[in-house]
Amino acid sequence: MADDHVNEEGQFGEAHPHAGLETVTFMLEGTMADAGGRLLQGDVEWMTAGSGIVHSEDARVSTGMRLFQLWLVLPERERNMAPRVQILRRDTMPVHRGDGFEATVYSGRSAGLIASTKNAVPVTLVDLQLETSAEFEQVLPSSYNGFIAVIAGEIEAGTGATPLTTDKVGWTHPLASDGESAIRLKAGEDGARVLLYAGQPQNIHVVAHGPFIAGSKEELDVYYAAYRQGKFPNAGEMRPV
Repeated sequence: MADDHVNEEGQFGEAHPHAGLETVTFMLEGTMADAGGRLLQGDVEWMTAGSGIVHSEDARVSTGMRLFQLWLVLPERERNMAPRVQILRRDTMPVHRGDGFEATVYSGRSAGLIASTKNAVPVTLVDLQLETSAEFEQVLPSSYNGFIAVIAGEIEAGTGATPLTTDKVGWTHPLASDGESAIRLKAGEDGARVLLYAGQPQNIHVVAHGPFIAGSKEELDVYYAAYRQGKFPNAGEMRPV
C-alpha cells in the first residue's frame, strides 16, 4: 500500500494504466480532482481495473494532501472482468456508533451494518475514531488476514494488547478456514484514529510488472499490447456522478 503525502498543490503524477487488480484510494487529508471529478477528504475510490483501465487523468491535488492506495489481487476467475469505478462518499457510508467510538464502514460489515460496496474479493474496510480509553471489537471471518494502520493517537490491539502508535501498522493472520473471530482495540489517553483493512487471502500464483498483475508472462504481454493499442477505457469516464 502506498502512503502519499503532498506539501504543495498541483499536478499529481500522470495518467497510467492498471490491469488484473483493484486499487482502493482513501483520501485521508485534502482533495484530489481529475478528469472524472473530485475526491474529498474521507472519500474512497474503489477501482476495479480488471481487463484494463487508464487512471488519474490530469490529476491535481490540494496542499497537504495525503492518501492511502491499496492494491488488491483479483481472483483468477475475475482477473479479466470488465473494469468499473465506485466512489464511496464518506457522508453516505453506514456508521456504527457506540460508547466512545465511531466506525465508518466503507466495505464489508461491522456490528450488523453492511456497506453497499461491490467486492470482487471479500474485503472489510473500517475507519475508526476512538475517544480516550474507548474500546471497540470488530468481528471478521477467521480465514481473513489484514492490518490496522494507526493514523493518530495510540491503541492496544488484540489479545496480547500489542501497543501501536501513530504511523505504526499491526498485522493479523488467518486463524481457521471457517467460522468467525474478533479483534479488540483500546485507545490510549489521547484517543485514536485507525483504519482497519481485512480480506480473504487469494493464495494464487501471480506475476507482477509495473501497474499490471497477471497469472503469467503471456497474460502480461496481452495487457501491454491492449494498452498500446488504446483499448483501455479511462477511469474518469466511468465514475458515477
